[in-house]
Amino acid sequence: MPPAPHPGLLRHPALVLTLLLALISGGLLAGGQAARAEGVLVSQGKPTTASSVENAVMVAAAATDGDLGTRWSSQATDAQWLQVDLGAPVTVDRITLHWEAAYATRFRIEFSTDGSTWTSPHTGAGTPGVQHLAVAGVARYVRWVGLGRATGYGYSLWEFQVYGNAPSANIAAYAQVSASSHEGGNAPAAALDGRLGTRWSSQFGNDHEWLRIDFGGRAQLTGVVLHWEGAYAKAHRLELSDDGSAWRPLHSTTEGAGGVERISAAGSGRYLRWTGVTRATGYGYSLWELQVLGTVDNTASTPPLLSPPTRPPGGPARFALHTPGDQAMITDTRRPEFRWAAVPGATRYELWLNVSRADYDYTAPGNLLDLHTKVAETTTPNYTPAWDIPDRWTYRWHVLAVTGGGTQVSAGHTFSLYRPILETVADGIGLIGGSRDLNRDGAIQPYENWRLPVQARVDDLLGRMTTEEKAYQLFYNAQRFPHSGWHFGPADAQDLHNTLLAASGTRLGIPFVTAGDTVSGYKTTYPTQSGLAAAGNHLLTHRLGDMQRREQLEVGARGTLGPIAEVGTKVLYPRIQEGNGEDAQVAAAQVRALVSGLQGGPELNPNSVLATVKHWPGEGAGGEALIVYDGVTIKYHLIPFRAAMEAGAVNIMPGYAGSSFLDPGGPGAGDSAKILAYLRRELGYPGLITTDWLPSGSWVGAANAGSDVMGGADPGAPGYSIGQFIAGVPLSRIEDAVRRVLSLKFRLGIFEAPYGDPVNGPYRFHQPGHVQLANQAAREALTLLKNDGVLPLRLTRGDNIVVAGPRADDKAACCIWTSFFHEEYGSQTMLAAIRARAEAAGVTVHQDTAPNPKLAVVAVGETSYTHGTNWVKEQPFLPPDQLALIQDFRRRGIPVVVALVLPRPYVITEWHDQAGAIVLTYRGGEEMGPALASLLFGDFQPSGKLPWQLPRLLSDVLRPGGQDILEDANEAWDIPYDLGATPAQRAEIRAHIDAGRPVPPVYGNPLYQFGSGRTGW
Repeated sequence: MPPAPHPGLLRHPALVLTLLLALISGGLLAGGQAARAEGVLVSQGKPTTASSVENAVMVAAAATDGDLGTRWSSQATDAQWLQVDLGAPVTVDRITLHWEAAYATRFRIEFSTDGSTWTSPHTGAGTPGVQHLAVAGVARYVRWVGLGRATGYGYSLWEFQVYGNAPSANIAAYAQVSASSHEGGNAPAAALDGRLGTRWSSQFGNDHEWLRIDFGGRAQLTGVVLHWEGAYAKAHRLELSDDGSAWRPLHSTTEGAGGVERISAAGSGRYLRWTGVTRATGYGYSLWELQVLGTVDNTASTPPLLSPPTRPPGGPARFALHTPGDQAMITDTRRPEFRWAAVPGATRYELWLNVSRADYDYTAPGNLLDLHTKVAETTTPNYTPAWDIPDRWTYRWHVLAVTGGGTQVSAGHTFSLYRPILETVADGIGLIGGSRDLNRDGAIQPYENWRLPVQARVDDLLGRMTTEEKAYQLFYNAQRFPHSGWHFGPADAQDLHNTLLAASGTRLGIPFVTAGDTVSGYKTTYPTQSGLAAAGNHLLTHRLGDMQRREQLEVGARGTLGPIAEVGTKVLYPRIQEGNGEDAQVAAAQVRALVSGLQGGPELNPNSVLATVKHWPGEGAGGEALIVYDGVTIKYHLIPFRAAMEAGAVNIMPGYAGSSFLDPGGPGAGDSAKILAYLRRELGYPGLITTDWLPSGSWVGAANAGSDVMGGADPGAPGYSIGQFIAGVPLSRIEDAVRRVLSLKFRLGIFEAPYGDPVNGPYRFHQPGHVQLANQAAREALTLLKNDGVLPLRLTRGDNIVVAGPRADDKAACCIWTSFFHEEYGSQTMLAAIRARAEAAGVTVHQDTAPNPKLAVVAVGETSYTHGTNWVKEQPFLPPDQLALIQDFRRRGIPVVVALVLPRPYVITEWHDQAGAIVLTYRGGEEMGPALASLLFGDFQPSGKLPWQLPRLLSDVLRPGGQDILEDANEAWDIPYDLGATPAQRAEIRAHIDAGRPVPPVYGNPLYQFGSGRTGW
């Protein structure tokens, strides 16, 4: 079946209808036009998803990357699909399929404007080679659906190309916006958020008010739609600008009538400004929505990706590079000229640069900064980009010269590029010569000069700080102590902004970094990492991290206390739900993807959210009390920590647990000198170490052991003072830690841009695209463990079904920590989502009991928890009341689908045979309910895989009557796949680990092995 319709896209049908009416009445849709120019390629580089992939290289995005040397390949079944999101409705006129040998004998094309309602403009036979299809229609989502394979392999496409024109997109949606004023909470961004229940209102008393939109690139406008609240404009005008300074007229009127005002106006520019001239009422102007129809050219901010990410070729350098010079700092342009020595006989040159990408092979080891992309081909020994290179501290580049005799490689150079947009918030800090006068002394000191190297700025600032100011940089609670280096979040956007303003008023104006346990999304909540491990889509995991980054940047939240780099090999560890499952290679891939997504590339940079990788040195091998690995199994549990460093992580959090191997009889990791020294010495880690939340009596010991930042530590804790810390920690140790903190802050760019937008930023949370990502992740995580033909549901109109169980309407079960359930944005529990989906099929859903139900969906498992389990941790099985629900429906002859919230491995043997189907949801995030409902009704096929073994018996885990202590354990806490394993099997597992080989999931005698789960029905 094709993928599920996304319920979030249907939440504002009135808005969709109004926009369509506006387009039709304005002649902007294809139906009223006699002729149209042939379309252009609109699918290249757009978000692309698929029902399956053959491996981590042949991913969906490879079919829309413009590279005929990369391809998407599905798994080897007939029912497969590939879908591209064009980003806005497009008038499609043709599609080209570039087949690899494994083509389709039969397929269809489907179109949708909203991701819910689909049409099929083409069904037909496939032919090998290049296949051109003449199709016509309006679509945002274009989907290819396979109906039959020509070979025994899966389908395989080099490229899936969609051509068309997009005259009808609302390019103002969620754009950056400012206004002359706003009234109360009616922010300017409320007019661009796609919701007809929110509005921008100017303050009353002034006719001349304005609202300005930045499209982020040059826009071609075809129309504007104003949705007025009662306080409309009698006279107003529209203007365009290329630079936000010089404006030219687009439209004006003195006959505004309110309501829905449609304006046919054509023009181009990056900025649009609406200005009110005369109010129709005594109130300020008030707009529900301002929609701008047209297209945006984003090529100026998009690097050309002319190759896959590739490591530079080896061999000696044959010619020199000139500019940028090695270790150069570029601060005056985003488009530097690249020049190199001419090579005799060269027919062309290839410029390779390590631009940040979203499509790395996250399963592959190695430093992501070392992966280069071909960004240009030229016949001359120079190149100036036609696109802006974003801020980053470590760009590496080389050139290949192609001659008749082969290829020659240049030397390699490294440079940095930093051109910040300085904050203009009214915080009392002035600008002098293009820099912020942070200490307000009327001059720009070296630490304030962003054109200097980071180390020079650190040296200067450290020399100006008192010992007390240095010590405060290692503590949290900036809410109370503005000198503190850290703020424990997440906080309300305005509260965070106010605290940032207070920090700007300190003697040296050093900003803080806020970080909280937003481990599964900031505002849009996605599945926990164990759920993402079940999904196994590392490119999607990267996109989720990037989505979280963009939401946090909106309000200036520049850090997070995640991701988790733990491998969950101990069943009874409560926080196994936050980890990456039982496979260290999966954990490594997920950590690489999340770190690079959160940091916006493989290095901390001015557009990053600081990732805090935890919990060193791997609590999945024992828990928060004691880590039990030895000289062999430590190799397995450190794999994801090494991966985090390869992805550019510069902040690691040691956990509460000590290690009997690294520090026998010693303290917890955060105040163990041996455990921290191992991190620096054996792994070569140079970055920041932030402790977990330790009591005040441990802070001095932790700092002396080598921890840099006291996680969550309040210098105003009862009975404590900063003086006690200074007295107990040598100044040299304090300064060593402060250097790391200041270096990190300069690299984040927060001395130049410490703030977010507390007024408008929150209106850009929960964008439909963000919710769609969360929904996709929840869908792909769902694991169909068992199906006796019950699913997908085969119901007729008028049928009744019952949804029961304590998790059915539980708003907490989907999520943990500070990842919230957002009912106000349309999130639904399992019960609500199943009811909504059933209504569309004419089926009635009853809660708990129903007359003559055709089927029962029983939602069971534990509600939300974090450090401790919801029920006794030594009892990882359903309690009697939940078990009785399944048994009662089965006894009455009612087929049972068990929707199991599975935060940790359970023993399900007792009721396994009584369930007609078992679906695992894990902690699926805010879209867990809609994803489950779509799966039950067959809107898409299941694909999730179990991230751990499931025990056959509790005795495989624990001795009868035993406690969560090593002496009572029947599983080995530090090795994977050993539930019910023999000593010989455990010896084989250890041999694999010791030799550096992946451990195959073939050991033990579990009820379900790691990787179990049906692909399809």
